Amino acid sequence: MTGKIHHLKQELVALETKTIEFVEIFRNLYQSYLDSLSQSVSKQLILAGYQLCTHKYPQEFLQLSYSQRQKLQEEIKQIGKNAHQKLLELLTKKHQKVKRESMNILEEMLMGIESAEVLNDAPQEVKEEDLSNIQKPDDLLDWIQQIDKGIIQVLDKLSMELNEQLQKYKILPPQLPKQVISMAIQAEVPEHTSSSNPNLLDVLIETESKTSEPENAEEDNTNQITKLIAIHLRLTEIEFTDPNLTLQRKQIRQLLDQTIQLKKQYYKKQKECAIAEAESAWRAAWYE
Repeated sequence: MTGKIHHLKQELVALETKTIEFVEIFRNLYQSYLDSLSQSVSKQLILAGYQLCTHKYPQEFLQLSYSQRQKLQEEIKQIGKNAHQKLLELLTKKHQKVKRESMNILEEMLMGIESAEVLNDAPQEVKEEDLSNIQKPDDLLDWIQQIDKGIIQVLDKLSMELNEQLQKYKILPPQLPKQVISMAIQAEVPEHTSSSNPNLLDVLIETESKTSEPENAEEDNTNQITKLIAIHLRLTEIEFTDPNLTLQRKQIRQLLDQTIQLKKQYYKKQKECAIAEAESAWRAAWYE
């Protein structure tokens, strides 16, 4: 029995060694992917800004002076340049080791569902660790989840930065609170997006306006419908326009598939080892 337990523990160590190898491969894959993604994001920001200013709000753009137009264009380019640093920071961010109720969340990523849509954010415990401490498949999957979720958050933040600039120049309705635009971005259903307007959010927003007449102290609350077209960078649309990104994402998903299989093997060996140790402990304590 002791020999069996020793053998099972050796197999667990081998799986942990394989996990450590996967960590380095994933790090390199994401390094290349995020480099490429930052370049595509910069281009797509400019394209989306152009589309919004010239096709969606042309009159508002024409009301700007020549110098204002140039300044707005420079700010759009600067936001795009900032994407590189913000995306690469995801690799240096400490790994958050989480204890989850569900252990199979990331398997849905293999179906091509954008990771931000399938994450279950109900951690019971969060502990930050260096990436070098990752030895178990579960911890590696948590780190991958953290990276992919972080990508979506960065894209949303970049979108909001540009939307705020567009509001400042009165291209977008300046009376709309930025929280409303942010909520519209967060609430967007990917299946309902239009392929004719890549990286643009097109929604109707209902706001409450209050009017009162001097002779009447009572306020009359009326609802006002505002059509909003704003910037919303979407990972699926950015990848679709860049064959290199599509290939890199495919490589990440292929390795992710292997990691999920590695996790299953690891848990199987853990269970076998626990059973063998329990059987050994039972026999050691048993007496006639």
